[in-house]
Amino acid sequence: MNNSPEKHKKHIFQFGFYRLTFTQELLLKAALLKGQSALTAWEQWKSRVDIETLDSTSFTLLPQLYQTLLAHGVEDPHMARLKGIYRRTWYANQLQIRSLHTILAALAEAGIDAIVLGDAALNFHGSNLPVSSFHLLLRQEQLDPTFKTLTALDWEAPAPTPGQLSIQFKAQQQSLYIQTRLFWAFPQDETDEQVWRRAISLPNAGFLLDPTDQLLEICARTFLKARGQTIQGLADAFLLIQRFGDDLDWQRLITQAQRYRMILPLRNTLTLLHQILELDVPNWVLPTLVQMPLLSEELSTYQVLAGEWQPWLRAQSLPVMRPLEQYLFQLRHRPFPGRQILKTLLVPRY
Repeated sequence: MNNSPEKHKKHIFQFGFYRLTFTQELLLKAALLKGQSALTAWEQWKSRVDIETLDSTSFTLLPQLYQTLLAHGVEDPHMARLKGIYRRTWYANQLQIRSLHTILAALAEAGIDAIVLGDAALNFHGSNLPVSSFHLLLRQEQLDPTFKTLTALDWEAPAPTPGQLSIQFKAQQQSLYIQTRLFWAFPQDETDEQVWRRAISLPNAGFLLDPTDQLLEICARTFLKARGQTIQGLADAFLLIQRFGDDLDWQRLITQAQRYRMILPLRNTLTLLHQILELDVPNWVLPTLVQMPLLSEELSTYQVLAGEWQPWLRAQSLPVMRPLEQYLFQLRHRPFPGRQILKTLLVPRY
């Protein structure tokens, strides 16, 4: 079998900013697979990189790599270095989660429900990856009391304005992002309420998303990451599927992706995991996603995020499209990897 770097680059070229380097593919395999596949990838990866000068994005997978190699009984001079990285990451994560518990407890005392998203949510599921920041989902009507509660804990942010959907707080070296919509789709109150009804309570305060909703959130988050930062999102999705595979509701996952205009992020994430890591999903899932058309609102969103103005200008000219026009206007200055998404992401192969 042709397993050359050139073959792999061509293999996933159509994914645009999802595209990984060959060494990143090897790292994913070494950190996430089992048996000889993981060991072979490890030998190939370590012969191509210098751990001391590794890029910061790949570095985030080293704690998981250490756990995988340890489970396989690997003896290698690099293990001491990897163990140190794992222990420092574990300790830093404990401090981060302790701070998060303080936030969740204060919000709960104020009568505010919060769903943990992002890196911290995966940590509650046993992830070894670093917790770099906090992301919380709240109900819109609780944004103002949340601001008062967090500022009392010395978190700083501009006061929210009417209709604001998110706030970014800062405290020393930490960042906390508050959002009132799980995804960028138009407000869908009933769909959002389903997310809250299915949320899982944490032991003391706060909630986690249902695993099915969590997977879709990871796909969306990975979709919006800058070029070169896809690798952690793919690892998050793979580990979640491995842990909750039997409990994932694949039919609901696709339905939610359609409701939230998230067909493209889900389709490309699962396809890439299937190609690189041979992820086993029900055989009907990928063909179904490929055959599903993108709604005009979803396609317009991707185009505006990619820097195109035409969808926003078209929405201006039609009264029925005014809500879309206002929404797209907010997206025009949102950072996004670039226009190549329109050429490379819309027709994935599997």
